[in-house]
Amino acid sequence: MTSLPTTLIRFLPGFGVALAPFFLGSCAEPTDTSTMTAAPMTFTTKHAGSVSVTVTGGSDKAALDASTIVNSDFAEAIKKSLAQSGLFASVVAAGQSEQYQLAAAIVRVDQPEIGRAMTGTIEVNWTLTQLSNKYVFWKKTIVSSYTAKAGEAFSGVDRLRLANEGAARVNLQDALTQISVLPLP
Repeated sequence: MTSLPTTLIRFLPGFGVALAPFFLGSCAEPTDTSTMTAAPMTFTTKHAGSVSVTVTGGSDKAALDASTIVNSDFAEAIKKSLAQSGLFASVVAAGQSEQYQLAAAIVRVDQPEIGRAMTGTIEVNWTLTQLSNKYVFWKKTIVSSYTAKAGEAFSGVDRLRLANEGAARVNLQDALTQISVLPLP
């Protein structure tokens, strides 16, 4: 006769596999630009020039099997954050007579595979360049994290997406805060 603890030990691995879709969900959803957009910030220093935004290093499109940061979505979040903050006179498309270019190169996105609270971490190399003379005014690598708790989303896939978006938002807020104190011409 098999003891109760032995039966439970045999049963638990199968139970975990059966519940994995419940906790993880089935497909990843694309990133949400509004969730990555920085909280409204007011800066005392306003830069008179216009700025364009480029993003590299992320995904070109949303993956079906994992939460990713999509380049175009992060670029849109940066543009919205810049426009809301009024940090520059205007945010324009690349090649539209901009004085500055803000480049964000996503170096790494770390994310957990499973958990009730999921922490996403993103590392971004930021560069602000004056285009007329190609002078780099500011270059900084920023690493940030965000933890999405079980109460924020029921499925693991949604918590993972929220963790990644939150880490991107925190990173963006830090970058804009640092740019706001630069003595730009």
